Amino acid sequence: MTLLGLELNASRARAVNGALGDFPCPLPLEPPHVELAMLLSLERSTPAVGQAGLRLIRQTPHLCYRDFLAGLGAPSAPERSWLGRPKTLDVAEALTHVFRRLQPITQSSAGVVLALPGYFNSTQAALLRTLATQSRVPIMGSLPIPLATALSAYAEQSWHGMAVILDVDDHALTLSTVEAVEGQAHLLETRPYPILGLKLWKERLLDALSDGCVWQSRRDPRASPLAEQALYEQLDGVMDACRQGRLLQIALPAANWFQNLIVSPDQPPEFCQSLVHATMQEVEHFLGRPWPEGPPGVILLTAAAGRLPGLVQALRAFLEDWKPAPFLRAAPISSEDFGEQLFHGGCSGSTTVLVLSADAPARGAHMIAAYFQRGELLVGHLERMAPLPLPQPVEAGPARLHYQGEDYFVNEPRFSLGRQAGCNLVFDGDLHQGVSPRHCEIVLDYRSFLLIDRSREGTLVNDAPVSGTTLLRAGDWIRLGPQGPLLRFLGQGPGFSPLSTTA
Repeated sequence: MTLLGLELNASRARAVNGALGDFPCPLPLEPPHVELAMLLSLERSTPAVGQAGLRLIRQTPHLCYRDFLAGLGAPSAPERSWLGRPKTLDVAEALTHVFRRLQPITQSSAGVVLALPGYFNSTQAALLRTLATQSRVPIMGSLPIPLATALSAYAEQSWHGMAVILDVDDHALTLSTVEAVEGQAHLLETRPYPILGLKLWKERLLDALSDGCVWQSRRDPRASPLAEQALYEQLDGVMDACRQGRLLQIALPAANWFQNLIVSPDQPPEFCQSLVHATMQEVEHFLGRPWPEGPPGVILLTAAAGRLPGLVQALRAFLEDWKPAPFLRAAPISSEDFGEQLFHGGCSGSTTVLVLSADAPARGAHMIAAYFQRGELLVGHLERMAPLPLPQPVEAGPARLHYQGEDYFVNEPRFSLGRQAGCNLVFDGDLHQGVSPRHCEIVLDYRSFLLIDRSREGTLVNDAPVSGTTLLRAGDWIRLGPQGPLLRFLGQGPGFSPLSTTA
């Protein structure tokens, strides 16, 4: 039997699945989509969860119910009614539909642990577990997403002392502080900022791109429900392309016209400049207080926060000049070799910004599931404290490249790295000028992986230059060029699929 870690927030549900002690793999919640959108379509007599609601969010917004999770248990939580029908839908009923949608996926699991937004309180968590149990979802417990994120990061790259966690969903952006001490992770503080939620960032992008379309062709996508809906559905791709430093062409179909729009990677940060400025003001205020145990060694961003246009660059630029308040004693430095010096000696010499993988909160929940199953933790909500996991072995899980906190699964026979847009892992040419357009490839050879250097600058594996081809082993460090980006090769060979489940 397997254990399931499930992240649930105002934007999405995401799950990982695996046996006790195994590396958990992503579990598609709405195949072929890995995530389940936290949206309800009220188009038919029975509400539908997921993509059905996403397809209505701009075209017929009165038939889409969104951002309802935070209202659980609140007396003033809004209800939604069907157009032309006397029926109403409250937050509890909406969440019941979500759990019913997840129940067939979770029924083969021995237990589920939820990772919930940092702005959720213990009373709301208890209500949510009750709704899940009523829908026959085997919930064992829950914990805040900032705490789950810290656990996942700790297992991959051990850190000590303080860490700042930054997360975002449709409802709010949250800043949290987690301290690792004596085998426990302590959630010290969480501050939510509803005025900086993901919904507002997407509204800003949609308006700016629509204005660009008007400037280019005098056609406004907001005047056509079909075009506005198509634009909204491509915003995730716009944010991904911005982070990867590549151009993106988006298509805007309307009833009587069709328009293509080219978006360069420097445009979304410009569009969201005021939101980045407001976020950085809150971050600077959050970090500006005294740190008795020493300043945070790492700022961990969830994948959703890392996709906010311009935010990662602004954080790193701030840390270059940041002078933390005096502290009483420095945090200890880990002696573990996994991730050595990645959380120390960063942009400011003491604090590093890392963007984690999309599965990080769900993996953190999966790590805690074993403690609930063994009875070492009582069923309930771990509001402030959770046991730190053991470091994750380099051989665990499927073959993947670990870069800046994120995993890139090597799930193709030829996996290419470089500045060229067609590569599997694309690097920003402005930031990494020593990376060639097609720098190197990782090739599957039976059950082994070979690295083939195709660059003029050279590729190093464990600081040794590669002459043509070399065999990769779990834990190997890969550097693209003498001063280029540093990655780590982790995991097993073929037979361990990143989208498989363990029965």
